[in-house]
Amino acid sequence: MPSSEVAVAGPRDGAFFGCLKIHMKTLFLLNARRTWLSLGAFVLAVTSSRANDPAQPGLPVVTFHGQTFFTRTIDPRKEDLRLFLNDDQGNKLSYFTALDKFVSGKGEKLVFAANAGMFDPTMKPVGLLVQNGSETSPINMNEGTGNFFMKPNGVFLINDKHEALVVGSDSYATLLSPVIWATQSGPLLVHGGDIHPDFNASSTNRKVRSGVGVTKDGKIVFAISKTPVTFYEFADLFLTKLKCPNALYLDGEISAFYVPGPKQPIPFNFGPMFGVVEKTP
Repeated sequence: MPSSEVAVAGPRDGAFFGCLKIHMKTLFLLNARRTWLSLGAFVLAVTSSRANDPAQPGLPVVTFHGQTFFTRTIDPRKEDLRLFLNDDQGNKLSYFTALDKFVSGKGEKLVFAANAGMFDPTMKPVGLLVQNGSETSPINMNEGTGNFFMKPNGVFLINDKHEALVVGSDSYATLLSPVIWATQSGPLLVHGGDIHPDFNASSTNRKVRSGVGVTKDGKIVFAISKTPVTFYEFADLFLTKLKCPNALYLDGEISAFYVPGPKQPIPFNFGPMFGVVEKTP
């Protein structure tokens, strides 16, 4: 299928500028300001042919309560999910294309990537980041405003037993197994089988949202909404449809999933990024 893309610019929290860009074999980037009547029809047209063949783009489509979501399920016992921030010289990678080049330079292949939590204007993580067992950024237990500080917030992690967990930030220090990869974000969408207590089922505050959850059998599930959804709707997706008793919000107005394909420049950058890596033959 030929590559297709469309872009719409708009503000992100008054500090960043977002862009919606759909590249059918590479990116699903979704942002804050959209002309959904015209753009939504276009996105539906270019994705509907793939809805029955989710393996082609690598992002299976899930429909829940009339909303459409792109997903990716990962088994941490069989797949190599890592967290990236800088290259070997300490420069921020920031872009999926740079991450792909960085991984390729080590004789490996990037097969999936996603934004991995919130970051400040210098691309540094707002909270905890652990990479290959080393704490790059400390846990942030401060009070504040914005989604990150909506308590309870939480941490997604993979420990030395290749177990994936989503835990509350306040319980992170009590973990017994060494942590190999971790990122902090907020709020927790689902915690212990319960939707975040501050989410309102009647809310009309809809945005495109991305998140990550862990199923009862230890699978990792990433999800991103194609159209704006409320926090409650997004949390309910993880709890009811994706069967994740614990799930963490990653970001909203700038969220992205990447799968291999023709590389296109991205009009904005990221802080920490998830990446699933495979050895090349």
